[in-house]
Amino acid sequence: MRQPDNSRESIGLVDREFHNIRELLEMLMSEMSPTKHRMKMRPNLGWTPPTDVYETETEFIVTMDIAGMDPNDISVFTDGQVLTIRGVRKEVAPRCKKQFHKMEIQVGPFQRLIQLSIPVDGSNTFTNYANGLLEIRLKKTFDGRKKRSIEVE
Repeated sequence: MRQPDNSRESIGLVDREFHNIRELLEMLMSEMSPTKHRMKMRPNLGWTPPTDVYETETEFIVTMDIAGMDPNDISVFTDGQVLTIRGVRKEVAPRCKKQFHKMEIQVGPFQRLIQLSIPVDGSNTFTNYANGLLEIRLKKTFDGRKKRSIEVE
């Protein structure tokens, strides 16, 4: 029976962890920037959760598939023009020696920037995180362009 090439598997895991750490540092540096303008960041940080974006007559609605996350590890905010959703999904596999047969669940930091194509009221929002889906509802007609933090429930 052939033994797995542990050195190749280890290098792949180290590369993935290094990439996740680098992306997290980039996100933190952007938050701490003393300049008036934010550092430019790629719209997708780390991995990209599947997301549906649509509007009804009264609301702008975003639904994101982020199963297995703690709501405390998710942040959502808007300035009235862009909805930003960030988070970090932690690895669920136990910390021990293991041999993976498949690795499809993405972990680490993510960020989605969603352009709000219509005016919304950032103070009139609803969020719900249930069954692995984050739902964000923003009422239409936003009067100002002030940045607001949105609590995830």
